[in-house]
Amino acid sequence: MAKREHLYEVDLLRASIILGVLCVHNMSFLNLFTKPMALDNLVYEGLLASFHFTREAFMFITGLVLFFTYYRREFKTTNFWIKRLKLIFIPYVAWTIIYILFSGTYEPAFRWTVGNLAHTIGKSLLYGQQFYLYYLLVSIQLYILFPWFVRFMRKTEKWHVWVLVGSFLIELGLMWFNHVYLNNLDPARYPLWLHLLIEYRDRNVFIYEFWFVFGAVAAVHYDKFRAFIQKHPWTVFWTFIAMAAILWIHFYFQRLVFHDTEVAVDDVLQPIMVPYSAAVVLVLLNVGLSWAKNRTRKGMKRVSAFIQIAARASFGVFLVHPLVLHFVEVAIYKWHPAPALREWMTPVNIIVVYLVSIVLATLIGNVPLLGYIVGQKADWPRVAMKTNPSSSSS
Repeated sequence: MAKREHLYEVDLLRASIILGVLCVHNMSFLNLFTKPMALDNLVYEGLLASFHFTREAFMFITGLVLFFTYYRREFKTTNFWIKRLKLIFIPYVAWTIIYILFSGTYEPAFRWTVGNLAHTIGKSLLYGQQFYLYYLLVSIQLYILFPWFVRFMRKTEKWHVWVLVGSFLIELGLMWFNHVYLNNLDPARYPLWLHLLIEYRDRNVFIYEFWFVFGAVAAVHYDKFRAFIQKHPWTVFWTFIAMAAILWIHFYFQRLVFHDTEVAVDDVLQPIMVPYSAAVVLVLLNVGLSWAKNRTRKGMKRVSAFIQIAARASFGVFLVHPLVLHFVEVAIYKWHPAPALREWMTPVNIIVVYLVSIVLATLIGNVPLLGYIVGQKADWPRVAMKTNPSSSSS
């Protein structure tokens, strides 16, 4: 079987999306120091809305890479589960425990008993409660369902355009239902199974169905998909600009006219985020394709090397950055810089957390066995055997 080509454009997409994640988490923290409805507060909130494409984009990449790898070849379900779940379940368990133990060191009310630790770890694994590990929990669900997902996409290959359109409309309906109805429910009023379904809906694989279908369709028809983006780069760009403008108008209309809460207007799971996030994915792929074409040019070598390092470490960065961000937050609380200085510090904080997280994730990934907790498989160093000249001459 011919080896599948490496999608360098996806490397840039990975590196960009994880940078967007760090932007969201850094700005969310710094926004705590602003006065509600002040100018800096509204700017932060608007920027947060703009960067909230990252969750959907991660889901798109997951679907794209899985289908690009497996769709055109036969694979055994059990072997697939063992291979893929090992690279996601080990990090999920490891970082759930790490976060719990780490949080316990600075939470005075934390009870260091075997019973409490076991209960906290078990509940966190079941519901993906620690920091941002919901993404891993959703990925585990996708891997379990993936063999049936492939069969569905194979049987409907002639109608993939309609599958994509239908999936898009379903996603809009789900986002509307979540934003307008579910967000205003009190889960405690319902039976336990429904309570849990409502409370943890953001870590249910079906709530992101369009992004996996979008990634799948793009992968199955990747030559046509890539050719379209390369043929119409300005259409992709101006579509993104239009969607960004609509998003900001939508945001400030909600905030200033309807006086919706910050939580409501920055909700990731709302209808406006579906077309906006799709536009961001396409424009990032457009940039990625341009970089992939020019990545080996003399002036691009260092940039290209960094992008590939950042892309390879992106999963690890996602996992380690909450620890790095914690120490940055502690430093800011102790230093307590003036408001104007905090705003100027925002990009500096993002860059520091990004670079330190890349270094940590890369170092961990290069340690045999330990690398599994950041989704990397590092081999033990080989020791060259010295040959005895006298014995080899016989």
